[in-house]
Amino acid sequence: MDNLLPRTGWGLKATLLTILLSACLSSWVSATNSHDIHVSVCELRWNEESGAFEVSVKIFIDDLERALTMEGAPGLFIGTPKESEEANRYIASYLQKHFTIDVDGARLVPGFLGKEISDDLLAVWCYVEFPAKVSRAVKCTLSNDILLELYDDQRNIMDIRMNKSHKDYTIFQPGRTTWTYTY
Repeated sequence: MDNLLPRTGWGLKATLLTILLSACLSSWVSATNSHDIHVSVCELRWNEESGAFEVSVKIFIDDLERALTMEGAPGLFIGTPKESEEANRYIASYLQKHFTIDVDGARLVPGFLGKEISDDLLAVWCYVEFPAKVSRAVKCTLSNDILLELYDDQRNIMDIRMNKSHKDYTIFQPGRTTWTYTY
């Protein structure tokens, strides 16, 4: 890779490598129609205009359905013609328990905006908004333990944009389920 991109920085090389790895994993998962990798991808953006944290979470459907079943949900058939009318309610409830944002110690109340199935039909993008008043905030804490109750090797990769100048990436995993930002 160094020979291909001699004038680019480490960050760009890492990004390109991540994209290549994701494409390979996606092809492998699609070909086998099951997966041994336990990962979710999450993007969080602070939207100054709306005064809300905007969150997008991509989760493998089979893993999400397994977690929801463990919490008492019936067969939801997410992303199929047989999808239960209650699917969004169960997903919203699960995310509310397993993905939280606290600002100065106060838990924000999420609003589930909806979901869409990925092009490969193996994952679902879930969209959540957390309205907040952070003009005088001092500390923001994120907690993400999505699917950690299922797999010891589960990793939740998160891309965080708190403002135009603060960008961060973190990985939530067993024993490390919180991230804190101090304004």
